[in-house]
Amino acid sequence: MPEHHTIVFAEATLVTPTRRVQADLVVEDGRIAGIRRSGSARAGEHVVECRGLFVGPGLVDIHVHGGQGHDFVTADPQEIIAGCEYHLSQGTTSIAPSGLSVPIDEMRTSIAATRAAAPDCRAEILGYHVEGMYLDQEYRGGHLAEYVRNPDPGEYLPLITDHGDFITEWTLAPELPGALDLIRALRAAGIVASVGHSQATHEQMLAAIDAGLSHATHLYCVMGSLRFEALRASTGRGYAPGVVETVLMSQAVTTEVICDGFHLHPALIRFALMCKGPHRLALVSDAMKGVGLPAGEYFIGGQECLVQGGIAIIRDRPEVIASSVTPMIGMLRFTHETVGARLEDAWTMGSLTPARIIGVDDRKGSLDEGKDADVILLDRDLNLLEVYAKGRRVAMYR
Repeated sequence: MPEHHTIVFAEATLVTPTRRVQADLVVEDGRIAGIRRSGSARAGEHVVECRGLFVGPGLVDIHVHGGQGHDFVTADPQEIIAGCEYHLSQGTTSIAPSGLSVPIDEMRTSIAATRAAAPDCRAEILGYHVEGMYLDQEYRGGHLAEYVRNPDPGEYLPLITDHGDFITEWTLAPELPGALDLIRALRAAGIVASVGHSQATHEQMLAAIDAGLSHATHLYCVMGSLRFEALRASTGRGYAPGVVETVLMSQAVTTEVICDGFHLHPALIRFALMCKGPHRLALVSDAMKGVGLPAGEYFIGGQECLVQGGIAIIRDRPEVIASSVTPMIGMLRFTHETVGARLEDAWTMGSLTPARIIGVDDRKGSLDEGKDADVILLDRDLNLLEVYAKGRRVAMYR
């Protein structure tokens, strides 16, 4: 199929993603041209038969560490491209490769490699998500202790100066000394400041939100919850909200969930959806390099990880989950089939909401006219059948 061609996805169930409609989707020159009544294909248009299929926007992953043996903390642009290509084959048409706690020079090199990879990548690289290094030591999760530290403006300001236009998001613990200054610097650069790996108090969270924090990384996971502390001048202790509760009650903060069936009980995801709604709650894969590969041992973040039975754990700390090994399409399926979210809501959480969180919803995340023609086709069991990136078919499974 030529790259620049009028394509009609005919007689589909379009998931826009906020509603379902029986119609034809028209794509011209790599962009959504509009929605027409079913059976409207004209002479000369390339027809993709979609009767009985769901057709919706490609998935947008704003938190992902690697794919099919390829790590996103690397100096090699080709490794970035190869990892993104795996996720593209699984319906993720837009992606923000993510780093974790490493030496600052290694982070800088990885961001530069990702910038270099972007022009040649068929999945659109939206930028780079820095998850680390300014995290709570006790709540570091899968991050190595020696690389977790307090914010240092001598480190982060030069990085923001050089790459602030490419960094989409920075995950940090607001309770650390100097964190509020970092949040202000991120806000000034247009970077999403996100709370994660944190045990901040409610008051510390409110101060961070006032400074510009607007997102929360992998809700519930290595994140402080209810605090048992003295609420007034007394030896008696009561209960105060922690990070989780503050995020759930704040309309100024969006968040994300890992819906792989291992990180979170379905009831917790339902609760988050009740509190935040699908427009403030995103799906992320948080996938590591072992996704798409057989069970075995993999190295991530300087640690040996064991992938077995659909989960990755750190060998030396088997109680710690080391990211996921489920791509976004699996997250969407679990959210709909097991959590019980409406398909439209699950698809919104996997496309439009993450796009809006990092400010690319003007061109990504929905089937609105004028947006990039990133389109995926699913059967009624939500099996992936075809993937299109800017109107070009890049994967087919039927």
